[in-house]
Formats: sequence, structure tokens, C-alpha cells
Amino acid sequence: MLIGQYSIILAIVIILLCIYFLKLKNLENKTNVLLRILSIILAIVFFFRYMLGDDALSNTIGLKNTQFQNPVWTAISLILNWFIYAINLLIILYPFFKNSKYATVIKYCGFVIGLLSVGFLFIITIGIVGSTAYSIFNIRSILLSIEIALIVVYSFIIFWENGKFKVTKSDAWGFVYFVGMLLATMPTYMLQGLFGFVEKNYEFKDLKIPHRIILYISILLPICLYFLLKNKDKETIRGILLYISLGTLLSFSLSFKFQDFADITRWPFHLCNTAMYIIPLCLIFKWDKLFYFTYFINVLGAFLAMAMPNYSDGINMFSNGILRFYVNHYIAFFMPILMVALRIYERPKLKQFKYSMVGFGIYFVLVLILNAWFSNYGSVDYFFINSDFIVSKLGDWARRTMDYEWVFNIGDLIFKFYPLYQFLFFVVYLLLGLGVWFIYEQGYAFVDMLKDMYERNKKINLDKLALEIASSKKSGEQKMSNKIEAKIKLNNFSKCYGSSKEYAVQDANLEINGGEIFGFLGHNGAGKSTIIKSIVGIQPITSGSIEVCGYDVEKQPVMAKRNIGFVPDHYALYEKLTGREYINYIADLYDVSVEDRNKSIEKYVKLFELQGAFDNQIKTYSHGMKQKITIMSALVHNPKVWILDEPLTGLDPTSIFQVKECMRQHAKEGNIVFFSSHIIDVVESICDRIAIIKKGKILTVKSLKEIEKECSLEEFYMKINNNTLKDKEKSTKTRELMSANKN
Repeated sequence: MLIGQYSIILAIVIILLCIYFLKLKNLENKTNVLLRILSIILAIVFFFRYMLGDDALSNTIGLKNTQFQNPVWTAISLILNWFIYAINLLIILYPFFKNSKYATVIKYCGFVIGLLSVGFLFIITIGIVGSTAYSIFNIRSILLSIEIALIVVYSFIIFWENGKFKVTKSDAWGFVYFVGMLLATMPTYMLQGLFGFVEKNYEFKDLKIPHRIILYISILLPICLYFLLKNKDKETIRGILLYISLGTLLSFSLSFKFQDFADITRWPFHLCNTAMYIIPLCLIFKWDKLFYFTYFINVLGAFLAMAMPNYSDGINMFSNGILRFYVNHYIAFFMPILMVALRIYERPKLKQFKYSMVGFGIYFVLVLILNAWFSNYGSVDYFFINSDFIVSKLGDWARRTMDYEWVFNIGDLIFKFYPLYQFLFFVVYLLLGLGVWFIYEQGYAFVDMLKDMYERNKKINLDKLALEIASSKKSGEQKMSNKIEAKIKLNNFSKCYGSSKEYAVQDANLEINGGEIFGFLGHNGAGKSTIIKSIVGIQPITSGSIEVCGYDVEKQPVMAKRNIGFVPDHYALYEKLTGREYINYIADLYDVSVEDRNKSIEKYVKLFELQGAFDNQIKTYSHGMKQKITIMSALVHNPKVWILDEPLTGLDPTSIFQVKECMRQHAKEGNIVFFSSHIIDVVESICDRIAIIKKGKILTVKSLKEIEKECSLEEFYMKINNNTLKDKEKSTKTRELMSANKN
């Protein structure tokens, strides 16, 4: 018996590594280096131990195994080997994705598993290597002994580094992580080994109920993972997804060991098989082009494979084969989608879609050749392009596409192709890939809409909460009252969009007082809407500040918005509501009393002549009527500041007159009316003061009375714009002359 020799090797390795660690215990940097070295050694030892032969336990059914007479020993061997897989993978990844939860699992679970493995070394080795593990020399037995020794030493180091044996509330979550790790690394023979086969063979195909349940789980599982991981940092997410992908790769590789690769017909070139290797590579090395290939091609292939599985009718639900099939296709299906959803990779653009189609073309040609070549040595059907598996599901017309054959010899090898079938297969798959692109785009749009709704609702709730807090304070400054002064003030306001270095508005200073109708003039893109959207709080401020009625728009957004009524250039109404329902809805948001809102509604319905239509759905209204509803919603709470962005566009003369009268009346009551417009005649006839903006800079602020002394507003506007252009030309010429003089 060689058990004594292996135990001695195990003990020597443990003692030597512990002694080495104790010498380094006060040297943190060296300890980190040691952990990385141990992880790499463990990865190498585990890889060769795993790939050099099949697990003897893989033939176990219902705790019946030829290696053990006692089912208890079989159960212990099954469970401990499963736990060893889980802890091995965690230790290998730990130094590269350090996390307090991982440390907890290694500290407690790893240490206990390591000690149990030492105690049950004989049983564990028999379960992996077989009954000859200790009767003849076997390299896998030695590697397994070293592997367990490394687990014990590594766990001891982590235990030593992380304090005493005391389980905190934070540590408790580590045990939840361990349950997830066990699920990710469970060998596919585990269920049949522990429980045997279910007596009734369920039909996991043809979209019958058991088959549909499996498909539903494939959709629900990534959704659950998304919500569990979405708030974690990117590296933590990458580490967890890498653990899952490598853990499932271990289960998948139970049928792909070194001896299996000696038979070229067993090489894993099938489309979904490639995904098991591609996904970990993309998570480790961040290979964009390879990832988008699996994102567009493997996901579609995996879903079609799950919808049309190619396993036999009588397969049992706990069998090794069916579990391996779904482990493979689940990961190929949802892992790429999850990686994009969690921002490990960015949402693909058209360029990435083109790359994936080119990649698929290369893959398709490769498997065409390999199918024809390897068929000389056995049964091969990579991607089902060498058999009638697909066409048999589509009818006789599809079968007939395989009647056209192209056969030729190269030496003793026969190469057979089905050009019509294989060409149509390729074209159809490309079209399906295009369909997947469309589904992804629609899905992104839907998700963005949900996120936008969530953020808006969150902001509304926060605003309401802040308003309640502010309203409850006794300070006169914070309380809502009629004593608030109507005023808009811009102090060195600047705005940049995104990462652009160009300013949409730069160093704008402006002050508007109550009782004024203030006009804002400028060409398209001059910065008018940027300033207006920043005042009303739609977009953030880059620098400077904006005050509305004494409230800072950024620091006191609720109080500022409470005093604003806004009519945007492109309104959006709930068109299934009636006009009355919509105005009441807005009044509810501003906490307008029933008495006040009814007075306001009566006043504006009469002014805008909406009596006959106010109780009809908004979708039946004309453009002008919808604009009037938008104006009413902006005024229902009687705001101190009424802001309008191009309010008269598309209105008929009568409607323009009504809106102008409404603006005059609102300003007459001591409020501010601030509006932008391209119609200079309207601005000239109604405004008290105006500002002209060009390329993000306010050129001038003047009263209409001052302008009228010199010329018309139209002439003044053209003069200001032309002078600015001339000044710019002079400045450019001056710089050129100065540069020439220097030279």
C-alpha cells in the first residue's frame, strides 16, 4: 500500500509551507507574493490532476459505486470532492480578485474542508483515481495529496491574516457566497451519484412542460444574477462571473480530458462548446472582438439548441448527460448577455456586429472543412451542418436541399459537402443574427426606458421628501409664502456636455426681476435652451450657479422648482387623460388646493376658449390646444417664474394673442415671464428687456426703451451680431500680424 507514502508527502508539504509562512508573517508584501505563488502552483497541480483521467465517481448511481462497498464512504467521497473543486477554484482566483467574502469562505470553509480532506484522504483519492490509487504508482494520487496540502496551508495563511475564529454579521454573507460557489462547481454526475435516476423519464423536448420549465429557468437565472450583482464594483462582478464560467467549465470538461483529445472526433468544436472556453478567456484577457462573436453567435446558437435539444428521448432528468448539456447551453446563452448588462463589456455598435458576422464566417468555413475531414475517422457533426438534424424538423422541402452533394478525395480521405443546404444554413443564420441584433437594440431601449422611469420616480420622491422637510421648518426663508421675491440670477454660469471641451454656455451673468417680461434672442444652437434647461433643473450645471427666487437650483432644487412653471419647446402630455384630468394631476404634484386649482382652471379655460374640449381626451386636441394645456399646467400653481421655450411656434394668430395676454397678466401680478423666441416682432411688442446670446456668450442685456431710442429691435439684433463678427475678424488679423512680426 502506498497510502503511507502519500500521507508522508502531504505532511511534509504542509509542515514546510507553514514554517515558510511563519517566517513571513510580519512581511505583508512577501505574504501576498506567497499567496500568488501558491495559487499558481495549485492551479497547475489541479489542472494536471483533473485532466489526466476521469473521476471514478462519475459512474456512481444512487450511491452505488464499484470503488466502495459502503454507500456512506461513497457519499463522503462525492461531497468532499465537490467541495474541493469549489475551494480550489476560489483559492486560484483569490489573489487576483481579493474580496472580504472570499477571505471568509477560505478562512472557515476552506480550512474545514482542508482538514476533513486530510482525514479522509484515502476515500477521496479512491473516489477520484479509482480502486488502484494505492495499489500501484499513480501520479494523480500524488498530485491530489499535494493539492489538499496546498488547500490546508492556504486556508491557514488566510485564517492567520484575518484574525481570530469569530463569525461576524459580515462573515455570515461569506457562507451565502459559498452556497453559490457550490452551485457553480457541482460536477454533473453529482445528482445521479447521490440520488440515482428518477423513475419517471420526463420528456425534456418538443416544448412540453418539463422542457418549457428548463427554458424559463434559463431566462430567470440571469435576471436573478443581474439584480444580485448590479450594485457591485466592476472587478468584483468580473471575479464572480469568472468563477461561475470556470466552475461550469470544470463540469463541462468531465468529458474532455487529455485521453479524449487523442481522438480528433471528440474535439469540442461544436458552436456551443466553444462558448465554454471563449467566455473565461474574454473575462480574463478582455478580448473585445472574440467576446462580440460569442455575444451574437453563441447566444443564438445556444438558445436554438435548448429549444431543439439533440439528446435521446429516454434520458433521465438527473443523468450526467442532460445536466452537462444544460450547463453548457445555459452559460453559452446567458453569460454574454449578463456581461453586457453588468457593463463588463459595452453595448455593441454596428462595427462589433460586423466583426461577429465575419468571425462566424471564418468559424463556419472551419467547421465545414473539419466536418468533412474528421468524418473519415468517426461520427462528426459540428454545428449540425453535416447531418439532417435541422432539416428533419423543417419538412421534406428542407430535406431536399441535402440531395445536392459534392464529394471528392484527397488521398485516402473522402470529403463530402452539401453546398445548397450549407449555403442556405449560413445565410439563414446570418439573418437570424441580424434579428438578434434587432432584439438586442429593442431590449436596450426598453431597459433604458425602465431605468429612466426609475430614476425619474426616485428623483420625484426625493424632491417630495426634501419639500416636506423644507416646508416643516419654521424658518421664513425655507417656508413657502407669498413674500418670496420673484427673481432669476445667473452667476458665472457655464455648461459643457459630456466630455466635450467646448462650452455650450460660458460665464453667463444675468439678473431678471419680478414684473418683467424678459425676451431671450439668439440663433439656433446659441445656448438659449441650454440656459433654460439648467434653470428649470433638467440638466446639471458645469460651473457657476443659478438662483430662482433666492433658492440655489443645485442645492435647493425642490424649492426652486416649486417657484417655476415651464413650457418646453417640445411638450409631452399624457394624451389618454382629459385636459381636466391632466391639469388636476399637475396640481396634485404641486399640492395646489382644490379651491385654488378650480379658480385657475376656470380662469384659463375661459381665456383659451377650451370650454367644449376640456373634458375630452388630449389625443383629440389640435397642436394649439395641446400647447394651451401645457401653458395651463405650467400656471396652475401660480409660479413666481414662468419660463417658456419657443412658446408661439405653430400657433394661429388668435392663440398667439391669447398667450401674449396671459404673459402680460402674469407679469403684471409681480411675476417673471422669461421666454425665448425667434419671432422678433413678438419680442419687441411684449418684452420689457431682452438678452442676446451667441455661441454660448451673452452679448448684451438691454431694455426695449433703450433700444427704441436708437433703432428697431431687428436692426439692433443684426448690429450686435455683425459687430461681434467684425471684432472676431479684427482679433484674428491682430494675432496674425503679431505672429508675423515675431517671425
